Amino acid sequence: MGSRDPKEAILDILRREGPVPIYRLAKELGLSYGAVQWYVFSLERDGVVETVKIGKRRYVALKATDWMGNVRVSDVLEDFLLTLSAFGVKPDMTVGEALGVLERKAPHIAELLRKMMGKS
Repeated sequence: MGSRDPKEAILDILRREGPVPIYRLAKELGLSYGAVQWYVFSLERDGVVETVKIGKRRYVALKATDWMGNVRVSDVLEDFLLTLSAFGVKPDMTVGEALGVLERKAPHIAELLRKMMGKS
């Protein structure tokens, strides 16, 4: 990355690409995840950016940006599947089996899945 200010580099990426997960910022800037988190925290404190957690990923967006207008459905669904998997839900399970697992391990996600299925 050279001698360029990391905070300015983050802002440039956000202006160019819209909301970006922290891990992608770290990869693009050649910095550790923790270092980028620190810079993002500093930018948040300054009121320039905001972070939004979607699934397991934390996205960074310019404060004035409509982040929902830029996040792809495929990214959200991929993160949701990873979250389900972390609680023991397997892709070949039925929704009923998945709900049984989630009721014990993550009732809030079971409720979300019920709502998605129109069974709330």
